[in-house]
Amino acid sequence: MKYFVCILLGFQIHAASAQRNCGSADYWKQQLQSDAALNSRYMQIEASSRHHAAMKIQEPAVEDGSTITVPVVVHILYNTSAQNISDAQVQLQLNVLNQDFQKSNEDIGKVPAAFAGYAADCQIKFVLAKTDPQGYATTGIIRKKTTQSSWKQDDRMKYSMNGGDDAWDSRYYLNIWVCNLADGLLGYSTFPGAAADKDGVVIRTDVFGPGNNAVYNKGRTATHEIGHWLNLKHLWGDADCGSDDVEDTPPQKTYSSGCSSFPKITAGSCNNNPDGDMFMNFMDFSDDACILMFTYGQRQRMRAIFTADGPRASMRNSPALGKPWNNAPAADSAKHTGNPISLSVYPNPSANTIYFRDGNESSIIPDHYQIFDAKGQLLMSGFKRPAVQINRLMQGIYFIRVQYDGKDAVIRFMKQ
Repeated sequence: MKYFVCILLGFQIHAASAQRNCGSADYWKQQLQSDAALNSRYMQIEASSRHHAAMKIQEPAVEDGSTITVPVVVHILYNTSAQNISDAQVQLQLNVLNQDFQKSNEDIGKVPAAFAGYAADCQIKFVLAKTDPQGYATTGIIRKKTTQSSWKQDDRMKYSMNGGDDAWDSRYYLNIWVCNLADGLLGYSTFPGAAADKDGVVIRTDVFGPGNNAVYNKGRTATHEIGHWLNLKHLWGDADCGSDDVEDTPPQKTYSSGCSSFPKITAGSCNNNPDGDMFMNFMDFSDDACILMFTYGQRQRMRAIFTADGPRASMRNSPALGKPWNNAPAADSAKHTGNPISLSVYPNPSANTIYFRDGNESSIIPDHYQIFDAKGQLLMSGFKRPAVQINRLMQGIYFIRVQYDGKDAVIRFMKQ
């Protein structure tokens, strides 16, 4: 039985540098330390995860047979034409994800016999969104030219105000930002419980999809980072002989790199098993050609977050793969309808109250307003109000339709 390591220690970065430069552990540690509310949410999520981990690991004979479908939106941020990857490359990456998470990858047979029985079909599928948060038809791919030549691990790529692109409602979409990450970083991810406007995965352009990098050339950076988004930790728990809180991954002193030979026995290891480390697991740091599998315990931990009380339960009722419900003509990012008018709401994001202003930054009182959620459900409406109280709305992304001076507009805003 593995020992539970407290959350902040569990995400401690190992002192040595890794070839596979995944920034998720360091990023999440910083998020937890700087946000007490997030830390509290994640503590509750971890308690639930440990409860599921204590249950008997599901073997193939008792799998429930249901596939979880995750709607995806890919935000491509490019400074050069080479960074503006094709739709075909995006689809190739999704193909890799679906093969890896469903144990249909062509190299699954390379798993050593000692570990082959642990390799699991996680029954998780990734599909590009068909409907955007406003109800318009979409390809699930957003392209935005930016003056930013490179990006750091600071979430700036997740905001339009910084030259990036705002998240779609993360209750219903997996947001993936593809951009030119600096400092050798391949990618990083949030874990469940993250703030709605940050929740998602960031992948460096040249390792998104197969074939663009000499070592990380099979699209498995995305597999690894989405594993984090689905609540998986690194095998060594980001500490010397730490824990990933998964029962069927052997204890591991530290990360692997390159392509190891079986068995990989690490000197001074906490793993006394003659089969050594599970270096071919997607949550290790081995090269793309040598990470091949998830285990049943990892499968159980990932699927637990989609249960009725799980932090990603709303994904199973996402409108993103349904028929578009908004048939009005789409224009710019405000998606104006009827006669266009330049309006905005402020502050945005807001926790309590929003106000209205025109294109000249002057305050206005709209004739009528309606607030909708991502499914297009009307939540609030009113007439001739200079301010709207949004206290009772849950955190997330909403749309307000404003009518003023005989014209109307639909504006996206975020409730904190």
